[in-house]
Amino acid sequence: MNVFLGKKISIASMAVLCSFAVEAQQPTIELTLEKAIEIALSENPSVKVADMEIHKVNYARKDAWYGLIPSLDASGQYSKYLAPSTMSLAGMVVELPTDFNVTTTLQLSLPLFVPALWKSIQMTGIDMQLAVEKAYASRITLRNDVTKAYYGVLLAQDSYKALQDGYSLAEEVYNHARKRFELGLSAEYDAISAEVQMKNLQPNLLEVENGVERAKLYLKVLMGIEASVALNIKGNLSDYEKDIAPPPPLEKRGVGNNTDLKQLDIQKRLLHKSLQLQRTQRMPTLAAFGQYGYAGTGNKAGESFMQPGVITPASEAWFSQGLLVGLQLNIPLTGIFTNTAKEKQTAVQIRQLGIQRDYLEKNIDLQIRTAVDNMNKAAKQVDAAKKNEQLAQKGYEIAAKRYDNGAGTVLELQNASLALTQSLLTYNQSIESYLSSRADLEKLLGE
Repeated sequence: MNVFLGKKISIASMAVLCSFAVEAQQPTIELTLEKAIEIALSENPSVKVADMEIHKVNYARKDAWYGLIPSLDASGQYSKYLAPSTMSLAGMVVELPTDFNVTTTLQLSLPLFVPALWKSIQMTGIDMQLAVEKAYASRITLRNDVTKAYYGVLLAQDSYKALQDGYSLAEEVYNHARKRFELGLSAEYDAISAEVQMKNLQPNLLEVENGVERAKLYLKVLMGIEASVALNIKGNLSDYEKDIAPPPPLEKRGVGNNTDLKQLDIQKRLLHKSLQLQRTQRMPTLAAFGQYGYAGTGNKAGESFMQPGVITPASEAWFSQGLLVGLQLNIPLTGIFTNTAKEKQTAVQIRQLGIQRDYLEKNIDLQIRTAVDNMNKAAKQVDAAKKNEQLAQKGYEIAAKRYDNGAGTVLELQNASLALTQSLLTYNQSIESYLSSRADLEKLLGE
């Protein structure tokens, strides 16, 4: 039993050591915003699917072009008589010395005037444009998501650091209050109150720490990398303060590059081509063809039924061949009414799409105005928060000196430390709000 228990402990120890070794070998990526976008554009599944859609549409386009190539078909048939064939002649039933039948055909067809084929080729070209635009839209959306997720990680990290600094300030206040109480310079209530404030910050620290991990995990999902990969995101939001500037006037902003509007425009063109294709169903088609045939009945060697007493060799003069060429004209007569109904349906879809585009353009214009307003507001908030942070820092220093000299209370010092922490959080949130609004504006403008 002792030996068995010792083996179990050894195996468990080896497993723990292996797990530590695996964790130690996990790759770490030094990440910047540009690198995060680069990895996402190459590894994200949505981008890969969009690129594959382009290849699929390209194959469909090639298939449509194949319709212009002359088609060559070959067919053959062989049949063997299991019982002798007979023929009625002058009231007599004559047995034919046939053994098998053979038929072979080689047919060539070339379309000369097929309007539907040309319209289909044109539609595949528009399909390719739509697939490319959708792939571009997926990249713009992914870039926006990755950018905002990256800023979200920076906000979580900076918020965690601000709360850590706030915890350090609360701990410093507690140490001051505790020391003054031990020296008999203040009441025990001051030490207890400072300790309560310090411990109240611990749950917030844990929550924000988990928020940092969740933000990183979301960024990993967008980048298309494994969750086990460690991310080392250096820097902070204050590094982007120099990029904060009021956006250009709305008059200089256009929605012509918005990818959603572009897709609707392409879809409208596609519907127009579909309408033209439906109209070609009423048009005649013309094709050239050529056909070569070889057919006949093989007979057994024996006496000819047409010439009694004459022995006919096998398969003599029973096979024939021929070559013919011509033109084939097809004029539809009965499909006029059904095609007219389909054309009216497509015309209604075109009008519906036009209404949807106008509504979408108004919504995009409203979103652009909202993003610009948010940028202006966030830029003002950043400036105000920075000044407020400087004032809060100065206020904390004054409150600390007053408390050390016995002129102030612990409540003043606590309020000053909380105000300093809150000013740091507001400063970081204002920068993140500006950057996120700018990313949304770039997405709306198709930049």
